[in-house]
Amino acid sequence: MAIRVKEGISKRFPVLESPRLRLRKITEEDCKDLYQYMTNPLVRRNTSFEPQTMLFPARLFRYFRACYESLENLHFAIELKKSNKMIGVCSLQYWDQLKGKAMLGYLLSPACWRQGYATEAARSLITFGFETLELDRIEARCAGDNPASERVLQKCGMKYVKAIPIRSRERGNVETAQKLYAVNREEIAK
Repeated sequence: MAIRVKEGISKRFPVLESPRLRLRKITEEDCKDLYQYMTNPLVRRNTSFEPQTMLFPARLFRYFRACYESLENLHFAIELKKSNKMIGVCSLQYWDQLKGKAMLGYLLSPACWRQGYATEAARSLITFGFETLELDRIEARCAGDNPASERVLQKCGMKYVKAIPIRSRERGNVETAQKLYAVNREEIAK
């Protein structure tokens, strides 16, 4: 069944709709704005994108195009329905069909923070992950000092699992902690 799901996605990338948002395939035009969001210091300190993927918008688009070919990472542009403006990205990364799990990630333009967009996009992607991809577990990480992102994960039904020590280049190569959250399919079905 999972192979058919992957074949279907490779033929036609899904478009997900929520009350205010449309989640769709990232285009080359999106990468100019996305590059600006990702390189913003307020955003960059809380993301795990490797710097070499962000050297310039065209390289960023090549990264996303390669992801669409391999389908290991499913990246969706977050677009406001009312204006068709792309405001960020929401992803299911490290999609492991055999283990039935993936890692949720998201980032938004700082101009769109604290408006519920991250929660709305993440909920849509979690539903898609369980219902369409037939995942059993979705995990997410956030910086230990990012309470806004932590609230997004909690509002999506995710539970704190543990702290994970990491070395952060963006924070002066010091050891810091990320918080691991997760939700299982049966927890959402309740």
